[in-house]
Amino acid sequence: MNRAMSNEHFYRSVQMVLGDPDAAFSRTITSAFFARGMRDLSVCTDADQLRKAVNSQVDIVLCDVAIPKSDFCEISQDIRHGRIGGNPFTVLIAMTGGATQDDVARVLKSGVDDLIFKPAEAEAVVSRIGAFARRRNPFVVTPGYIGPTRRDARRNDGSDDDVIEVPNTLRAKVVQSGRAADLQSLVESGVSGLNEKKAQSGLRVICRLARRVVQQESGPAHAAEARRTLGMLANKADELMLEHRSAATTRHVAAIAERISRLARRGEKAPGEPSLVELNLLLQLSDAALAAFLTAGRSSGLVPEIVAVVEEYLGRN
Repeated sequence: MNRAMSNEHFYRSVQMVLGDPDAAFSRTITSAFFARGMRDLSVCTDADQLRKAVNSQVDIVLCDVAIPKSDFCEISQDIRHGRIGGNPFTVLIAMTGGATQDDVARVLKSGVDDLIFKPAEAEAVVSRIGAFARRRNPFVVTPGYIGPTRRDARRNDGSDDDVIEVPNTLRAKVVQSGRAADLQSLVESGVSGLNEKKAQSGLRVICRLARRVVQQESGPAHAAEARRTLGMLANKADELMLEHRSAATTRHVAAIAERISRLARRGEKAPGEPSLVELNLLLQLSDAALAAFLTAGRSSGLVPEIVAVVEEYLGRN
């Protein structure tokens, strides 16, 4: 640990929640952070207390996955999705005293920043948390997951569109001495970006699925995989149709999603290889659906023309 991190005022303005039924371990961790200036630290011994404690803009949540009365992985995603707490970007660190490889994978998929294995020395825990005051990984935002990306590099396959930079209140407090009003604005701006990504994520999934099926190799050996991808595309389009058809500003997106679903179902049920013409039409429709959403209705006048073209094609074939 560097000299700055051992300073007794380092964590003076930081808010932290510690969830652990082990009283002795909690006292050790609390003492270590108290020595570094932290005074706003809530200790919870069960999930009910934890859920109440995070109902503010806490900067750090350190919790044992075995905390009673709840599945910690659900709590993690509740925090990330903003269903509890005031800061979905809080540094979220899980602890475990023993776990299988599958358990570890499940915890990491719950959106935590890090996983610490117990028993752990207090200084080691402080050091692991302090690292996040320097750097946070960008977040991935998809319909099923919000949390740090585990990638070492960009993939350039369209999935990088789901990644956002993370407002780091821990860094703002301990390194930049941020004011409360600035921190509130930082989190609100981040939440706005997060919600925008969440709204786009389903449409971007459709674009990726359409691109995948177009790029798949042709031939009888690959027809089954193409049909599986088309089935996934149709299911996602049905979800989007239901999501947007009652919204006044985006019901035009639902109209395109309905045609994507119908075309994808045709390809899925086709006895041979999907038609290349229809696959390219699906790709164009998926791009049009995303563009219609991003322009917030400004391009909705084009949607009837797009729908008419698809209906004409479906009628002829």
